[in-house]
Amino acid sequence: MSFLISALGAYSKPEFPNNSFSFYEDNTLQTTAEQALSLYKSQKFNLTTDHELNIGFTKSVYWLAFNYSATDQPQLMQIGNSHINKIDFYYISDNKPELQFVTGDYYNFNQRPIATTGFNFPLKKEGLYLIRIDKHNESLQLSFNTATTIEVLENEKYDTAVIALFSGMIILLALFACYLSILSKSSLYILYALYACSGWIWVLANSGHGFEFLWPNAPNFASKARPIFTLLPIAFSISFVQHYLGGINQKFVRTTLHWVRNISYVLSFLIICVPLQIMQTTSWMVMLHSLTVILAIYVSLILYLSISQSIKGNKLALFYLVAIASLLIMLMLFISFYYGDDNANGTFIGRFGLAVGYILELVILMAGLAYRFNRFRIDKEELLTEMNRKQAENTRIIMNVQETERNQIANQLHDIAGSLLSAAKLNLSSLRDKNNFHSVEVNEKLEKTEEAVSLVSDTVRNLSHALSPVMLSKVGFKTSIEKVVSIFNASGKINFQLVVIGFNSFDNNLTNYYTNIYSIVYELLNNISKHSQAKNALIQLIEHEDSFSLIAEDDGIGFDPEVAQTRNTHGLSAIVSKVNYFEGYIELEKNEPCGSIITIDIPKKAYAI
Repeated sequence: MSFLISALGAYSKPEFPNNSFSFYEDNTLQTTAEQALSLYKSQKFNLTTDHELNIGFTKSVYWLAFNYSATDQPQLMQIGNSHINKIDFYYISDNKPELQFVTGDYYNFNQRPIATTGFNFPLKKEGLYLIRIDKHNESLQLSFNTATTIEVLENEKYDTAVIALFSGMIILLALFACYLSILSKSSLYILYALYACSGWIWVLANSGHGFEFLWPNAPNFASKARPIFTLLPIAFSISFVQHYLGGINQKFVRTTLHWVRNISYVLSFLIICVPLQIMQTTSWMVMLHSLTVILAIYVSLILYLSISQSIKGNKLALFYLVAIASLLIMLMLFISFYYGDDNANGTFIGRFGLAVGYILELVILMAGLAYRFNRFRIDKEELLTEMNRKQAENTRIIMNVQETERNQIANQLHDIAGSLLSAAKLNLSSLRDKNNFHSVEVNEKLEKTEEAVSLVSDTVRNLSHALSPVMLSKVGFKTSIEKVVSIFNASGKINFQLVVIGFNSFDNNLTNYYTNIYSIVYELLNNISKHSQAKNALIQLIEHEDSFSLIAEDDGIGFDPEVAQTRNTHGLSAIVSKVNYFEGYIELEKNEPCGSIITIDIPKKAYAI
C-alpha cells in the first residue's frame, strides 16, 4: 500500500533565504549551457516564488537559474529530489558557463559533491548559477533552496539515524517471522518476511537511502529500484494474503490477483534486464504508467477482500484491515503535510511518514500472525487432546472386549470345566471307596487318576483366576486379590505377603481400574514366581482419593532397571501398556541389598472409567 505515492517523489520545503529562482523547460533536450544562459538573459526563464516544481511525467529537461548572495556561513544549493537521473551544475564566470559538477542516478554515489542522500552543491562564489536537471520520461517533482552546510549535515545525520532505527525494527520483524516459520513449518511467515523486506527496500529507495547504502556503485539499478520494489511487494503481498486469509473464495478476485502477481514478477524481471538506453525512451514511460494501473487493481481487490472478510467475522482479515487503515492514515498525513505545510520537511511526519506508516502496517500484521500462530497452536493442542481421548476410548473398548472374552473363558473354565472335574474326582473317590478294590494295581491306578483329575482341576481354577477375577464383583476387589495371592502361596516356593489399604467397598464406576489392577498384580506375582528366585515378597496396594498405588518388593536376584525396560518381555510389556493407558507412572529399582522394587501409581481419570 505504501507504494501508492511513488509518483510524489521526495522533496523538501524549508525556510528560504532571499535568492531568486527561475526555470526553463527544454523540450528539445538539446539546449546547451551557453544557449540556456542566452535564454536567461532574454528573460525566457520563468520566475518562481514557490521554490518548487511539480511537473509530473515529462519528456523535457529543465534548466534552473538563481542568483546567489553570499552569507557569513558556507551555503549549499539543495535539490529536493533524491532521484534525478543527471544534474549538470554550472557557475557563470565572465558571462561563460563553467561546469563544476556532474552527478545524478546515472553515476556512482561517490560522484556527488556532498555525500548526502539528496543532491547538495557547495556555493563558493556569489553570482549566477545554472543547473540542468534531466529526468525526462519520468515523473519530476522538485524543490530547491539554499541552506548552511551545518544545517544540511545535521539533518542528514538525524535522518540516517532514524532510518537505521526503523531498518533494525524491520530486520527484527523479519527474523521473528522466520522463527515462527521454523516452529510452525509454514511458508506464510516467509512470505511476510519477503513482503516486509522488499517493501522496506522500496521505502529506502524512495528516500534515497537505498542508493546511498545498498547499491552506491550500481547507478543503472538506482533508476530501476523503485519500480522493481513496487512490483515485488505486490507479488509477495498477494501470495501472503491468499495464505493468510485461508484462501479466496471469489473466483474473479482470485483469478485477477493471480494475474496481477504473475505480471508483477514478469515486469520485475524485465526491468532488471532493461538497458540504460531504453530507460530514456517513451516505452519506459509507458511501462511506469502501467504500474499505476497494477497498483490500483491491487489496492482495490485487497481492500475489498479485507473488508468483506472482516464483515463475515474473519479476525485475521480484521487485523489486515486495521494494518491497511493505519498505513492509509499515515499516507494521508504525509500527503497533507507536503501539500499544505510550507515547512513539511521540518516535521517528523513530513520526513518519515511513509516509513512510520509501513512499520505500523507490518507491526499490526505481525500481531495478526502471532494471533494466527497462537490459534493454530491451541487448535493443534485441542486436536491432539481429542485424538488422545478417542485413542484412550478405543483402547478402553478393546480392553473391555478382551476382558469380556477373558471373563467368558474364565467363567466356563471355573463353572463348567471346574465343576465337571470336581464331579469326576468325587466319582472316582466314591468308586474306590464303595467297591473296595482288593487289587493293589487297580487302587494305584484309581489314586493316580484321582490325583491327575485333582491337578487338572486346580490348574483350571488357577487359570480361570489368571484370566479374570471371576468373583470380583461378588466378593469385592480386596478379597479377590487375597485369593489370587493365596493361590501363589500354595505352591510353597515364595512367601507372598499382601498389604491392602482402602478398597473397602466395590465401586462399579471403578470396575475398569479394579480389573486392570488385578491383572497387573497377577502379572507381578507370576514374574516374581518365575524369575526372581526370591524367598519372600511383599505386595502393597493403596487406594487414595485420586489415585491407586502399588508397590512390589522381593529379595531375589534383582535386575537392571534400564535393561528390564528395553527388553521386550511379555509380562512387563503388558504391565507397562496398562499403566500407560491410565497415564500412570511406573518405576523399576534395585532393592538393597538384594531384590527389586516396582512402584506403580495410577491416577483416577474420568475418561478411563
